[in-house]
Amino acid sequence: MKLTPFGEAVRVMRVKHGLSLKAMAEAMGISSAYLSSIEFGEKRLAQKHIDSAISFLERFCDQEQVRQVRDAAEQSKQIIDTGGMSPEARGHLAAFARRLQEGGTPTPAILSWIEGTKTKSQ
Repeated sequence: MKLTPFGEAVRVMRVKHGLSLKAMAEAMGISSAYLSSIEFGEKRLAQKHIDSAISFLERFCDQEQVRQVRDAAEQSKQIIDTGGMSPEARGHLAAFARRLQEGGTPTPAILSWIEGTKTKSQ
C-alpha cells in the first residue's frame, strides 16, 4: 500500500505534533479505519474530509503546514483508482495519459465521448 499525497502530509503533521489517527478521525466525525483508508487511497477523498482535516490541523499546525496539506489534498483528488479496471482499460488509460503528457490533443470524437455527448457519424 502507498500513502496518497494527502495521507502522507496528514501523517507527517500528526507525527510532528504528536497527534493520533484516532483523535483526528474523531474530530473529523469518521472512524480511524475510514481515515486510514482515505490516506491510503482506498476511499475517495471528498471535500468534506479535506475541510474537516484542515479544521483539525489548523489548531496545531502553522499556515505553511496547512497549505502543504491543502496542496497534497488537491494532488490526491487527481489520482484515479484503476484497481477495478480491466488490464485493457488500464492500458488505454496509461496510453492516453502518456499522449497528453507528450503534448497530444484528444480528437473531437474523444472529447465528445469524455464529455458524455454523442457525435454524429458521417
